[in-house]
Amino acid sequence: MSTYFIARQPILTQEGETYGYELLFRSSHSNAYDPSVDGNAATSTVLFNAIVEAGLNNLVGKGMAFVNLTNHFFENPELLGLLPPGRCVLEVLETVDVTDSVFEGVKKLRAEGHVIALDDFVDSEKYARLLPLADIIKYDITQHSVDELRQFHEQDKAAGRLSLAERVETHEEHETLSEIGFLYFQGYYFAKPKIMSGSKLPENRQSLLQLMAELNNPESTIDEIAEIVGRDVSLGVRTLRYVNSPMTGLTGTVTSIRQATVLLGRGMIRNWVTLLIMTEMDDMPSELIKLGLSRARFCQSLALEEGLDDGRYFTIGLLSLLDVYLHTTMDKALTHVGIEGDIRDELLERKGDGGRMLDLLDALEHGRIHKDAGALVEDVSIMHGRLFQDAALWAEQNLGFIADPPVKKCA
Repeated sequence: MSTYFIARQPILTQEGETYGYELLFRSSHSNAYDPSVDGNAATSTVLFNAIVEAGLNNLVGKGMAFVNLTNHFFENPELLGLLPPGRCVLEVLETVDVTDSVFEGVKKLRAEGHVIALDDFVDSEKYARLLPLADIIKYDITQHSVDELRQFHEQDKAAGRLSLAERVETHEEHETLSEIGFLYFQGYYFAKPKIMSGSKLPENRQSLLQLMAELNNPESTIDEIAEIVGRDVSLGVRTLRYVNSPMTGLTGTVTSIRQATVLLGRGMIRNWVTLLIMTEMDDMPSELIKLGLSRARFCQSLALEEGLDDGRYFTIGLLSLLDVYLHTTMDKALTHVGIEGDIRDELLERKGDGGRMLDLLDALEHGRIHKDAGALVEDVSIMHGRLFQDAALWAEQNLGFIADPPVKKCA
């Protein structure tokens, strides 16, 4: 099991209340930026970890999330579709080249409801085109005199912008800047960045590339896309986790990967997969992943035989090892994904058709298919054995990316 890392540093008001947190890339428990990591990859990792792995609410609560962005993201603003407008401050780094594409991207993102900040502001000529679009200007106070900072604040106030002081490290600096009129502060005087970490599911790079190809194929259907999402355990789990998060605003619980895929839409999933590919995450296959796929396929196939909702039972099989993947109890794992109601009961207490299918799987996996072998269930049949073997073969093929085209009735 691999681990994600992300750091956050609070941004406070003049009264000491938390306005938000700047989210920073980290690749280990070492509280320092790794300069060997490409800026686009670092930004992609921060975005994906914040939205999908950790969850934005868990990182910033009700505050604003400040995110540093490179040229690539302003030139391709659709990649930020996962970010909820009104919750994020998008920072234009001092290294960004303000091209026509960047200008249009910033304008589009601001129109969508995102807050725009100019980071480490020094060169007003360089940022002249963006100043009318900026809501917040961040000043590295070590780069300016007190008189310069006073003048900058007066200009911001006249233009309706907010001034934020960075690298505030002493009580005296805080007092001086408060007297000038600065309302927001960030720096070691208040808090150093704090590392947040947690377990993440491994990626299958080949599945991601296959999914990207289908997403960009105008003839592919949403059912075909959902089928690929469902074959990849990490994508399936993350899709359910995200669509059931508070950020989507849905009132009911989504329990089907197909339904989640439809709700997210082709564009959102394309942005998601693009971010994943850019992060260069681990793509090592696992026997546990294979077992999860096999279980999902078995439940799906059996549901089809019995005239049940195959998508629902594929999901149950996929989630049946979630506690193992996340190194926690099933109860906590399901809470993390946002699964409630009947599916939760079927997974936790083996109730209903889902519970019956999982009991069948236990019997088949442990060879308890005869009464004299201590079978947990009495209705294991030749048909179940065939479906079980077919599911294992399907999982083996898909994990190795050598599968035949999917059977349409199981999509």
